[in-house]
Amino acid sequence: MTTSFATRFPLKVRLALHGGTLLVGAFTYLYARLVCVYICSLSPRVLLQTVLGLSVVHIVLREAVLRFAPEPDGSRTPARHAHLLSVGTWVVMGFAAFTLHLFLYRHFPFFSHVKLGVGYWLLGGGIVAQVEYLLFEQFRPSTSSPVAQLRERLGHRLIEGYVLFTTIPVLVLMLTLVRLVGEYQGSKQPLVEAALLAAAITVAALIAAVAYGSSLRRDSERLLDAVRRVGSGDLQPAASTSRPDELGLIALGINDMADGLRLRERIREAFGRFVSPQVANEFIEKYARHGRAAELGGRRRDVVLLFSDLRDFTPLSESLSPEDLIEVLNGYFGEMVAAIQKHGGMVDKFIGDAVLAVFGLTEGSENPAAAAVAAAREMQQRLKDYNARLAGRGLCLRSGIGVHAGEVVAGYLGSAERLEFTVIGHTVNVAARIESRAREPLPSLLFSDEVARRLAGKLDVREVESVTLKGVAEPMRLFTLAHEAGDSQAA
Repeated sequence: MTTSFATRFPLKVRLALHGGTLLVGAFTYLYARLVCVYICSLSPRVLLQTVLGLSVVHIVLREAVLRFAPEPDGSRTPARHAHLLSVGTWVVMGFAAFTLHLFLYRHFPFFSHVKLGVGYWLLGGGIVAQVEYLLFEQFRPSTSSPVAQLRERLGHRLIEGYVLFTTIPVLVLMLTLVRLVGEYQGSKQPLVEAALLAAAITVAALIAAVAYGSSLRRDSERLLDAVRRVGSGDLQPAASTSRPDELGLIALGINDMADGLRLRERIREAFGRFVSPQVANEFIEKYARHGRAAELGGRRRDVVLLFSDLRDFTPLSESLSPEDLIEVLNGYFGEMVAAIQKHGGMVDKFIGDAVLAVFGLTEGSENPAAAAVAAAREMQQRLKDYNARLAGRGLCLRSGIGVHAGEVVAGYLGSAERLEFTVIGHTVNVAARIESRAREPLPSLLFSDEVARRLAGKLDVREVESVTLKGVAEPMRLFTLAHEAGDSQAA
């Protein structure tokens, strides 16, 4: 089923198109009355009736074509499609004017009939149709595919317009000169001279148009390539053009945009070093990208918490210089963070030599309890390896790890000037209490009965003790992995 172009063009666009028809008709009337020796012999009323009749026929023809013509097949844009249909109506009307005038006034010279058709062909289909093209592009949103839109190249449009606006006036003047020579039996020498000059000027103009269009096309393709590179993640497009005009400003804007994106990525990377990368990405996407103020508060989430702390840290800090202490701690934290992130955990904060990590806060976590325990096991192994590297310095680090699951409030805490994303609640305190029990003679990894319940069928566990923790009313059963013995982190 075909659809209607006319119903989708605003009324003011169609009125503007029909105004072009009436404009060409008015020019034809004045030209015939003031210039043409034979046509001006007709009475003004007869000539006006002829011109108005042709204009009405053209308006009706254009409405019918736009209304019943099918959609473009995708090889051209809708604006180009409508433009070609409009040019077709001008061509048809040129033949109609020529045929009607030839039938009514057979005694007129043949060239008098041709002139009437030439007005519709050259002035209407050549010059006025280019203005109509701009109307189609301005008011008819393009819904064609990107590939079809890309075929409407800027350089091609420039060359097309340049050719029409250059050759049509030359052609009209040449036809006028031919008529004058023929009707007044003048010398053909001026005609030959004018033809040579017209040909030379037209060829030179066309060469200039092709050269300028090619240059414009190259610059446009450079800009398109720079935009594609930025879209694919290359933030150093080095966009440039061969001209210091608006296209040069666009290239500068693309480079500035890429600089801004690079800065944003550096900020994101730096931000992710001070907070969890997940938190940094969420904050940037939710607040920074849209210019919104960060909202204090949070929401309840069911998560698994891992709390890890070094044992005998005070004597260690007293035995090392501040510089050495920072170096040792940074190496230790690097290993622990890598293990946590490897298993999908989020480092919430560092508290001195302690680490608080959260599992299950982000989407896609299938079993946060199993992930947290797996991360704890890898943290123990990484600490063994790290101790092996520290052995030459006479150092040996020991840690305890406590894991607990439950509901927390996760969100932004602080003030509008200074924010921190964290998790708070009774579950956090319990995780810290469990970690404090993870020391000799008990295993260095302990977790609550709630975690053990969530590990059912995943890992073999064994109960270690039932103890009343500070701040917990009821005794809590603590578990560890079935193969876990006592503190196994000695050097």
